[in-house]
Amino acid sequence: MAASGLSAEAYVEIQNLYAYYNLMSDAGDAEGYAGCFTAEGSVEIPALDMAVRGHDDLRAFKERDAAGRAGRYRRHWNGSLHLEKQADGSVRGRCYLHGYNGEPGAPPRLADVGVYEDTIVRVDGAWKFARRVIFMDAASFKPPVPDA
Repeated sequence: MAASGLSAEAYVEIQNLYAYYNLMSDAGDAEGYAGCFTAEGSVEIPALDMAVRGHDDLRAFKERDAAGRAGRYRRHWNGSLHLEKQADGSVRGRCYLHGYNGEPGAPPRLADVGVYEDTIVRVDGAWKFARRVIFMDAASFKPPVPDA
């Protein structure tokens, strides 16, 4: 297996970014969610021909997502995280995604499965997603409806 090219400290900091992203997304914390990205960072879902770019649009995307949950809670779980430093200093990150939805008081149900393909960069001493592409294994994911 090839080495990641990252220090143990950088690896743990990026792993923490992945965890924080999941926590903020699940909590519907739009500002925390957008803060996981660079100022011009993006989330893309090619199967849905969807792309959200920039801090304001990422925040609005998460606000719509949280508002559309109809009282259900959301849980993300990532597995098989692989990080690899690139020649330009960025990091390529890949992992599996499992998304669960649940009614309060009940166990969650598997809702989404896919793969994250990420470009991660260091900005002002913190690791951030510059680009996050989500390849869904099934078409169950329903993005929040944009404002009219």
